[in-house]
Amino acid sequence: MRLRPVALAFALALSAAVARDASAMIIERVVAVVGDEPILLSELRGRARPFLVQIQERVPEGAQRAAAESQVLRDLVQKMIDERLEEQSARKANVVVSSEEIDNAFKTISAQQGIPVDEVFRLARQKSGVGEVEYREEIRRQLLEGKMLQLRVKGRVRITDEDVRAAYDRSRREERRRLEYHPAWVVVRVPAGASREAKEERRVLAEQVAARARSGEDFAALAKAYSDDSRTRDVGGDLDTRAPEGSPAVLAGRRDVLAPDLEAAVLNLEPGGVTAPIFVADAFVVVKLLSRQKSRYGSFEEAEPEMTARVQGEIFEKARRKWLEELRRRTHVEERL
Repeated sequence: MRLRPVALAFALALSAAVARDASAMIIERVVAVVGDEPILLSELRGRARPFLVQIQERVPEGAQRAAAESQVLRDLVQKMIDERLEEQSARKANVVVSSEEIDNAFKTISAQQGIPVDEVFRLARQKSGVGEVEYREEIRRQLLEGKMLQLRVKGRVRITDEDVRAAYDRSRREERRRLEYHPAWVVVRVPAGASREAKEERRVLAEQVAARARSGEDFAALAKAYSDDSRTRDVGGDLDTRAPEGSPAVLAGRRDVLAPDLEAAVLNLEPGGVTAPIFVADAFVVVKLLSRQKSRYGSFEEAEPEMTARVQGEIFEKARRKWLEELRRRTHVEERL
């Protein structure tokens, strides 16, 4: 039986629609399943778009770019799994984020940056290609996670003065590994092939130099009198400004470094402090810290609000990781990327 033109057109349209659906099914690959909810490849790529654009701009085409893109997708699918677990938990607890809360969050961002809300959206689109809808959704996710964490740890967070003080001391130590400093030294060399007794005499001399420096004697005068380092002896052992290994100044090639043992000792000094003799290569070395780049933290009292917020953030992050681990144990999670 021959099909009439209208029937034929309908059949062709139906065939094309079926073909399109089949094509869509192939494209809509599932990259993960959380409970009974899939995460689609199209969702993943949509979230990854700003990061992939940055990679394309900064990483040369080829294996290096492919590896960077693959790592971004692997990291992001883990984040999306965590978010889906949080969403499911929030639904069970009847926790939601209102449009007003999202609007207020953007007002806060606007105030912090000193620009109108419309400009916040424009800059986000310009810098990362994220539109207003995507940006609002990201803020909604962050607010929802914050609410769920508050619900989970409410009444259980106890921050002591010792916690805050420990965070302050730790932050100062970490900062010192980036700050530039100005040392001076006295180098008491041990001649090659020296006897044990001769080596001991040199050690004792270095000990005497360190003791005299700590008692207040002029370090530059001691260096001129006792240092065997001809490069620095006449300038009082002055080593000019240095920086810790791995600090921005060293990585940028702007500063030299001390030997690891000397650097470790200097990091523990306050300005004006003097090390005990340290044996390096063929010499006993005494180092005085003349000055150090100023810390941004100031006194403990000045830094206390920031340190309290940092400790609270650390507690919440630990609670978040523990909570997500529990959710993963209780929920069927299947990764297919």
